[in-house]
Amino acid sequence: MQATLDSEIVSWIGKLGAAGANHVVAHFALGRSSAYQRLATLVRRRLLVQHLLLYGRPALYVATRRALRWRGLDGLGPCRISAGRFEHAWQIADAAVALTTGLPDWMLLSDREILWHERQRHELLASARVGSRGGGSMALHRPDLALISPQGRVVTIEIELTVKKPSSLVAICGGWARARHVDAVYYLASSPAARAVSRAAQKTRAEDRLKILPLGQTAEVVRLERRATQGGDDEHR
Repeated sequence: MQATLDSEIVSWIGKLGAAGANHVVAHFALGRSSAYQRLATLVRRRLLVQHLLLYGRPALYVATRRALRWRGLDGLGPCRISAGRFEHAWQIADAAVALTTGLPDWMLLSDREILWHERQRHELLASARVGSRGGGSMALHRPDLALISPQGRVVTIEIELTVKKPSSLVAICGGWARARHVDAVYYLASSPAARAVSRAAQKTRAEDRLKILPLGQTAEVVRLERRATQGGDDEHR
């Protein structure tokens, strides 16, 4: 039983990229002492690495290369985490737990998994084309998370904490406006970032494609997607 749980924890963190003990507690419905014990064991076995990046903030755990190889996830590669990326990684894990709980029949993919799937299939799953690279190829933008319903509806989630350059946001919003393989795009954003995304959406006429919500409002994503898949009006197509 413990071996199965250990493999599930390693696989989940390996796919997501990084998660804290609180996320493991919530996702696997474990007691706190049990979760911390399992995580400590996995660190000792060199399957997880514990990163204490910011003073006063909890640790983030990432899967080692050895762990990814063990779980058949070599293609993902180890997740690189830094103090500057801590809050973004934490918010992604928060959203992943809440979305999986609210939409348990849907498949949730991290940006790492999206990249892996698209490279294997040689077609876009949840990324958007945002501009040209050298040699005529198109640059791609991957969302932080993607949800795929049992019926194949594709929903992307962007966690926006800071304000990107206006030109970058315009390119990304324009990409989402053209990405007809994606059914809905949600931004969970801080107030300054939400205003910047809204301006870029207006410039690219992408307002009908993007739904901008306050950071942490995953319950609203769940509500809207349940409505969309139960035959209600799909506001995002």
